[in-house]
Amino acid sequence: MHFSEDYIDAVKATMPELPEQKRERFKKEFGLDDASIEFFVTNKDLSEYFEKVVSEFEEWTPEEEKGKAHKKASKLVANYLISDVQGLLAGIRNIDTEFSRHSGIPPVAGKITPENFAEFVKMIYKGEISSKIAKTVLLEMFNTGVDPCVFVKDNNLGQMSDDSELEKIIKGVIAKNPKAVEDYKKGKLASLQFLAGQVMAVTRGTANPEKVKELLIELPGK
Repeated sequence: MHFSEDYIDAVKATMPELPEQKRERFKKEFGLDDASIEFFVTNKDLSEYFEKVVSEFEEWTPEEEKGKAHKKASKLVANYLISDVQGLLAGIRNIDTEFSRHSGIPPVAGKITPENFAEFVKMIYKGEISSKIAKTVLLEMFNTGVDPCVFVKDNNLGQMSDDSELEKIIKGVIAKNPKAVEDYKKGKLASLQFLAGQVMAVTRGTANPEKVKELLIELPGK
């Protein structure tokens, strides 16, 4: 039997991407670790959903940061899909397959559209919401399909950007917990974590954790 090059090329064009090809592409394009890549290789629906989410990044990634930012955002998507979203799925006995069929959203993502998931990751990447608030937002998106920007705005969950307001809150926490402050001054680092936790509770998780620790270290001696 003899086959022309055109025929062979046509056959190749109809073949799906092979596992090893996907492994190489996901490593090069998204910079994912081997475990994440293997997860997507063995989960076709989730893999396709992941790529739809990532395709939305081009609209907001600055030109000069495209390579680095693209991979960083891609890793965030992979981490939330593999850990948090899979955790949410584990708590559901019956997926709404009828909703999935009509919406085009695979059961692997609850009711989150790729566009909304990309917006969600963008908010985390740009520091607009804290990691703690992100879990609250993701749960609401998963259950209702809500736009993350709308949900954050309506519930005043955006990350605090006013350092002076944060300082006032921290001073209030310090004033209410003198023993913890003294213990921290004596070298007990667990007391710093306790104070930071109190600040995060007062701010409902909207404060930047790193900024909170930074200010806590500075303020007790003033």
